Amino acid sequence: MSADNTLFSDLNDPRKASNLTITTATYIVSDLHLGNTHFHRDNFLKWLDALPEDAHLVLNGDIVDKPEDALPPDDEAVLERLIVEAEGRCVTWLHGNHDADFVLDRPSKIEFVERWSVEDQLLVVHGDQLDGVMPKHGVFKAAFNALHKFRIRLGFPDVHVAHYAKKWGFLYRVLNEHVTRRAVAAAEAEGFAAITCGHTHAPMDVTHRGCRYLNTGAWTEEPHHFVTVEDSDISFHVFASGRA
Repeated sequence: MSADNTLFSDLNDPRKASNLTITTATYIVSDLHLGNTHFHRDNFLKWLDALPEDAHLVLNGDIVDKPEDALPPDDEAVLERLIVEAEGRCVTWLHGNHDADFVLDRPSKIEFVERWSVEDQLLVVHGDQLDGVMPKHGVFKAAFNALHKFRIRLGFPDVHVAHYAKKWGFLYRVLNEHVTRRAVAAAEAEGFAAITCGHTHAPMDVTHRGCRYLNTGAWTEEPHHFVTVEDSDISFHVFASGRA
């Protein structure tokens, strides 16, 4: 499959890009969804506490769930912690579909970008740019969300909607395979051997057509996942119940 460059025009726009020459370890997470009741705040803070002092922190999109809503105090404290982290380490925040319009209302050293890369090793994008499924099925998505909320009112487990979606195995697999194929095409088009995304809340580490695709899942359900890059080594990790 050849890449359709029109699909990745934002990824190729240098005004929306950032890259890093490796000097320290890089830690990449995605999909915190601050403000969502399912955000695993305590586990994330434990993970943040365990970061090496000189690690570069990359927040790969959907860090805030609904930018138009005020954050509850505990999640506001997490956002403030990220601002403080940026005083002592490099912190890069990629916009996702949830936080595409998010703008900090206070000074910060956090770098906001649309895509990011580690030299020619790893391309980092949230993944919504690669999703040609969900944006085309807004009516189905709205109906699915309504069904999920109705089930919760009936007494079914109150889980994040993406967690519930995984019970619909065939449909969820179609989405993930679609995003995987397009992510690999995007990486190939730019000469990267690996790409990491979030967006689908489906943690995985697979190789497709010789290109490695990593997805860091979400912090709305356990176990949690993250990617590290150190020297030439790209690693996929699990952080379950506060334990790396």
